[in-house]
Amino acid sequence: MQLGDFEITPVMDGYFRLDGGSMFGIVPRVIWEKKIPPDERNRIRLAIRCLLVRNGKRTILIDSGQGNKYSEKFRDRYAVEQPVTLIDNLRKQGVRPEDVTDVINCHLHFDHAGWNTVREGGKEEGRLIPAFPNARYWSQRGEWERARHYTTEKDQGSFQPQDYLPLEEPHWELVEGERSVVSGVEIIPVVGHSLYTQGVLISTGEQKVVFLGDLIPTIHHVPYPWIMAFDLHPVQTLATKRKILPQALREKWIVVFDHDPNVPAGRIIEESPGMLGVVPAEEFAGTSG
Repeated sequence: MQLGDFEITPVMDGYFRLDGGSMFGIVPRVIWEKKIPPDERNRIRLAIRCLLVRNGKRTILIDSGQGNKYSEKFRDRYAVEQPVTLIDNLRKQGVRPEDVTDVINCHLHFDHAGWNTVREGGKEEGRLIPAFPNARYWSQRGEWERARHYTTEKDQGSFQPQDYLPLEEPHWELVEGERSVVSGVEIIPVVGHSLYTQGVLISTGEQKVVFLGDLIPTIHHVPYPWIMAFDLHPVQTLATKRKILPQALREKWIVVFDHDPNVPAGRIIEESPGMLGVVPAEEFAGTSG
């Protein structure tokens, strides 16, 4: 869609599967399986959706997908599907890796930072290099430090150091809290999944598009109590949702869903008093991938 000077395009990096119970936390399977049916291994199919934002001067990529550096064991565990990669979908939009000026990682889990790096020459033994050689990589400083030194037994399996440790200055832009990337593109904290996850708010006048990452991974996570078991701080996830979603409702934001397999984006509505839902945004229909 066009939002003022910004052209905004969802771009896919395929699909993967995660345990359905973990994705829906305290919500019983008898309820959530009606929303997204699980496979024989109790996994549900999820999209890997990133966002391309261009204004003629900056080419910004929000999240970098799952990448291409996994083992066969990893691919089987997560049922990785990549009929077309993020890099291929960017090329379909006329964007080469060297054209990207900024990569904003909502956090550094493998399904959000996978294309931060690639192996030189595409070889398994090749050294790791930045996939987007001219880009600044934006992360909360706390997330960067956590990924390097302070992961816990609960979430350490979600990190792949090869996605971020090869990247040193001048590639990283480490921020603390809110930060403007360029006029109209703001990094905002969305605490809960961890203490340092971030989203991106794109604004032109009263029109706003927001990428909230794993705060609201699918349309089924819009209701307040539908919170992932993966979240390190679920009570804070709830507080963040109670802060952001009413504003999204009032101001008619378009919310991009990074993992929803069917709905790229939508507007938050109040279906009944205190019960929020989503109307899919037709402006995003038919985008790449």
